[in-house]
Amino acid sequence: MAEKHQKTIVGVFALSGLTLLFVLTLLFGGGQTLFERTYDINVRFEDAVDGISRGQPVTLNGKRVGETKAIKFWDPDDLTKGIRIIVRVDEEYQIPKDATVEVAPGLIQFGRPPIRIVLGPSPKGEMLSVDGNATISGRVVSMPEQVLPPKVQGQVERVMEEVASLASALRPVAQNLDGLLESRPMSSVDQNEMTANFATIVERFDVTLQNFNTILADAENVENLKLTLQNAREMSEQGVVAMTDLREFSAQSKVVAMDVSKLMQQLTETSDRLSSVLNRIDQTVVALNSPKGTIGSLLSDNRLYEELLLSARRLTNALDDMREVLDIAKKGQLRIKAF
Repeated sequence: MAEKHQKTIVGVFALSGLTLLFVLTLLFGGGQTLFERTYDINVRFEDAVDGISRGQPVTLNGKRVGETKAIKFWDPDDLTKGIRIIVRVDEEYQIPKDATVEVAPGLIQFGRPPIRIVLGPSPKGEMLSVDGNATISGRVVSMPEQVLPPKVQGQVERVMEEVASLASALRPVAQNLDGLLESRPMSSVDQNEMTANFATIVERFDVTLQNFNTILADAENVENLKLTLQNAREMSEQGVVAMTDLREFSAQSKVVAMDVSKLMQQLTETSDRLSSVLNRIDQTVVALNSPKGTIGSLLSDNRLYEELLLSARRLTNALDDMREVLDIAKKGQLRIKAF
């Protein structure tokens, strides 16, 4: 009797432990509990979906709102129509009709890919029915889209379009540059059969360098070049000497100019004195022409008078010429040639 009572107690404890374990599993195991109310949504994927299993969590903005219930073909009679994934959603969450489901496979294909519900542009619009017949579309997020967000992809696409536009605009420039660099023989250019370009210039420069090297390879030409350089150096030295002599001649010219100036001053003084003398001579001649006195009678001869008058006129003309020379010298227009 005691043994039977003991077995009953052990059985009750074992049953209680199993019941508690079942309850804890439902509460903390991430699955659906017996007390939750849910509704089903059909998600259609046009392409294949890898890594999805039953009971996998489904999130909305990072919050778990349901789980996958089943994975089937959309049409068992036509396997090309895609995959149907039935998602069991908690009844407390209402999903808009314009929402979509995205599956993002891992970059290294490790673990189960996350499944998330993405809201559309009208999150407060009409909601999906909860009778289990609602359908929304699903898609698999590509690897590039996971690395670059859609906004960044749009910017990259715009940059690539601008680069393509720039490349298209630079294509004529590249063609012209290609034409500028293409090989064009000098013979064809010299015969006006083709237009010279950069390649022709380079070819001519190369020929020039070859000719120059040929000239330098001749010992006689090198010797002549040395002599030419030596003569140029000597001419340069002689030019320096000539410049020195020119400076000295310029200094001497200044001294000569000072001497000429003094000479002009002396000539001016002499002219003044000569004018005074001529005045006195004129007075003397007047006195001599007078018939008074012996000398007057002597000089009253007409021939002697004419000769004396002619000499006075000549002297007056000489004096006038000397005054003109002095006037020219004062104005600085007198030119004296030195031999």
